[in-house]
Amino acid sequence: MRLIVLALLLALAFGTAQAKPLQGSDANATAVLFGASRTPLEDENATQEILKVDVGLLGAENATYQLVDDDNNIYPAGLYKPLSSGKQLVYFLVPKDSLFKLLNVTPLGGAPIYINWWATPKGSNENLVLRYYGISDWVFNPDEQMMVVQVRVQNNGTHDLIVSPENFTLLDQWHWPYLPTLGFDAENIGPQNGTDRLLLGFTGVSLISRPAALAYDYGASNQIIIDFERDYVPLSDELVYGANATKSAATVQPAPAAALPAPDQTAQSEAVQAPANETTDTKKSSIKDSLAASKARLAAMKEDLNKKTPDTNSTSSSALNSSSSISA
Repeated sequence: MRLIVLALLLALAFGTAQAKPLQGSDANATAVLFGASRTPLEDENATQEILKVDVGLLGAENATYQLVDDDNNIYPAGLYKPLSSGKQLVYFLVPKDSLFKLLNVTPLGGAPIYINWWATPKGSNENLVLRYYGISDWVFNPDEQMMVVQVRVQNNGTHDLIVSPENFTLLDQWHWPYLPTLGFDAENIGPQNGTDRLLLGFTGVSLISRPAALAYDYGASNQIIIDFERDYVPLSDELVYGANATKSAATVQPAPAAALPAPDQTAQSEAVQAPANETTDTKKSSIKDSLAASKARLAAMKEDLNKKTPDTNSTSSSALNSSSSISA
């Protein structure tokens, strides 16, 4: 029972840890993007990490998922973990610290749904700009939750700026403050310079608290507060597709949900770079064509695997089939 309660708390916190949900639809199905969280691999020297995406699918039994980063690299989903009432966690193996711009959801028997990713939240005062990159690790035990968040600071002033973990405060939904218990060594940042991405660890966080805001110099007259619900907004079509773009997929209100099956296979990423200096319409077509090509390669891999492994009920074969059976 305790493990069930922890799982429910994780689902609750994960789905509300950032932003308002994003959604898109085709004629029959609606996909809802609730949130995302990063998890490091066990190897400390790994150049990749796991991105867990909390999604819901309405009006379709299943879908395939592909993630596009800011360099137009495409990552197919590798693992699915069902939650409840049509929600699930979709796992992607991605490079560390990567930024994303688009989620492609293709419902079973339906047209692709393209959902613009969230923009990186930021806040500023007269001296600095604070950027928040989200949760990079999140652990629950029966008594508390622990999380690591990733930030970057830019000195926009004319004097050196010293930044340390003591400058930061995590606020929950009741504005209760949590101070970092793990972090980085204090850094001296020169004028017009910035830090690399910094990690802040928070432990002893109540299980019923959810991260709602991150503050810099909380309580000071020039404090900066990044409110996750307010400041997590979707990327514009111009940033995703190029200048003068128009939104390619309409959004609709959610309908009652249906449960989703859960394949179990870790897929490798496919890197597809879009050509430079294209028109807006060509950029849109390029991204969509690249997604379709990625799915075709997965389908070819599945066929090749089936030829080599006659037992189609094996874990690898069935999972790959679930990941590549839908055409764009």
